Amino acid sequence: MSLLREDRWLRRAAIFCGVSFGGFLLWGSLAPLAEGVTAYGKVAADMDRQVVQHLEGGIVDEILVREGDMVEAGQQLMILRDVSAISGRTQVAIDYADIRATIARLAALSAQDKTLDLSGFDFGDIDKETQQEIVQRQKDLFAQQNRKLAADVSVLEARRLGLKERVENSETEIESNQHQLEIVRRELKEKRQLLSEKLIAAAEVTALERDEATLTAEIGRLTTAQATAKAEVAELTEQIAQTRAEFAREVAADLVKARSQRSEFAQKLLAMEDVVNRSVITAPVAGTILNLTMNTTGGVVRAGEPIMEIVPSNDALIATVQVRPSDIESVYGGLAVRTRLSGLAGWRTPSLDGEVAQVSADLKTSQSGDYSYYEARIRMNSEELDRLDTEVIPGMPIEAFIRSGNSRTLIDYLFEPLNNTIRRGARS
Repeated sequence: MSLLREDRWLRRAAIFCGVSFGGFLLWGSLAPLAEGVTAYGKVAADMDRQVVQHLEGGIVDEILVREGDMVEAGQQLMILRDVSAISGRTQVAIDYADIRATIARLAALSAQDKTLDLSGFDFGDIDKETQQEIVQRQKDLFAQQNRKLAADVSVLEARRLGLKERVENSETEIESNQHQLEIVRRELKEKRQLLSEKLIAAAEVTALERDEATLTAEIGRLTTAQATAKAEVAELTEQIAQTRAEFAREVAADLVKARSQRSEFAQKLLAMEDVVNRSVITAPVAGTILNLTMNTTGGVVRAGEPIMEIVPSNDALIATVQVRPSDIESVYGGLAVRTRLSGLAGWRTPSLDGEVAQVSADLKTSQSGDYSYYEARIRMNSEELDRLDTEVIPGMPIEAFIRSGNSRTLIDYLFEPLNNTIRRGARS
């Protein structure tokens, strides 16, 4: 009886094992298993660390942050003192104000203004003493140029007035001589009549004829002198006009040159102000201060030397993982990824979904030079990150399973080594 019962249990155990093994074989040959690539890496910000540098360098005047501080974009980080930049900016500002005052002076000369008014002139932030020097210098030049023009014109005008007086005097003398000539000619006419009647001597007629010739010659001389004087008056009038025109041309040329210089000084001033403004170093992005190289005032920051780094805080997080060269053909952009933060303790840490955003176009080499890999950037789903109880920060280690989209059964995996061996044997 006991043997029969024992035999029955053995049959049941055999049937159970056979059914279980058959079910396992059925599942192994039919149930699909996801195919993919496992890669390891770390969490990173989508934007790389921002290196804070200064183009010109300078002496540290004030440090406003410390290592590990959180900063906002545009927040002041450090103030440098660049004496040469400040003095250079001041000198360019003075030159810029002076050339603008020069333009105002030349414009007043061009408009033939009697005085130069700079009372409403904008000197910017130049000190009062320098402003007064510029105003006084421009007023002196304005008066000097006006005096020179007036002196040149005055000399010509005096000569012209003298010639005009000569013309007027000649006109008076000509009129007087013409009046005397008329009298002589009337008298000569009468004398000739008397001479024809032999009532007077011929000498009297000859004397009157001599007087007529003398007066006629004098009138001719005076007329010629008057014409010459009039021509000289006209020439002097033209010289005065030319003097004024030449002065106006010189002023206009100087005005064009000054305006060109104003543009140059304006650009120089903007450049110098940019240099001075850059002495206040600000944060390019919001984030955390890292690798602060200056901790005391008075230190020297060299041009282009890294001062600190900022790890962006408001940027999207990604994972950068290293893919083996043998797996690269199965990894490309758009593939679904299942990630797990391996640095977090506990089996209850959930897996997070993501997507392959980019794969490097060429191999990269590790810092030690021991191996090569392709870098894949995995975009992390922000909603998935919210499921975690711990804040995810750049640098955390991560494990990623990149799904290729294909599937194979367990039997395929188990027999793959055998199939590979058979294929290699067939090729041999």
